[in-house]
Amino acid sequence: MAKKKKSSNYPEPQRLTFPEAEKTLPWLSMLLDSYILADKAIHASVDAELKKGRRLACAKGCSTCCATHVTIPVYPLELAGIYWYAMEGLTGDAFHIIQHQLAQFHPGAGCPFLVNGGCGIHPMRPLACRHFNVFDTPCGVGEDPFFTRRKDVLTPDEKGKDKALMAMLPYHGITDRAEKRETIKKGLIHNTVKNLQEIEWVKLAQRMGVR
Repeated sequence: MAKKKKSSNYPEPQRLTFPEAEKTLPWLSMLLDSYILADKAIHASVDAELKKGRRLACAKGCSTCCATHVTIPVYPLELAGIYWYAMEGLTGDAFHIIQHQLAQFHPGAGCPFLVNGGCGIHPMRPLACRHFNVFDTPCGVGEDPFFTRRKDVLTPDEKGKDKALMAMLPYHGITDRAEKRETIKKGLIHNTVKNLQEIEWVKLAQRMGVR
């Protein structure tokens, strides 16, 4: 009799939907499709570790990486999503806090979208943030566990990452399947990346207007 697989009770990710916005912004559906592909691959990798008895250290309120990491890559389609969400999706205090932090942002500071220990743009957080998962022990203040304890940091599934990136390519006018594969294989999409720290966030703060 076959053994039952150990359950981790780790919930399956669901594709986010913004029906009205997706009707008028085709690129938004493209981004959300990319994110669910990434999230499913990440879920499978994390779930496999949990079934081995490991514990996911990342949780709401744990934001050391958001405050200390200064090499977070952002792809052009992701940047479009962040702009849209900041202008159209944020409400209440989060809107004003993030707008102020964007206006005051300077390289070397923590992520300007960090609000009260949580991600203020969580639905639109970049792939780099989605892929960064730490097991067993929460990060210490100022710690980057990728360098201090690499074995506790999830190694992303490369095929899953490539599928997510491939889903972004139509945004760059690349729709042919063979051309998509070649672009991913050669890593050309990485040439479009901007470092979150180097983006002029003050421009987004200005576009958010007054509420």
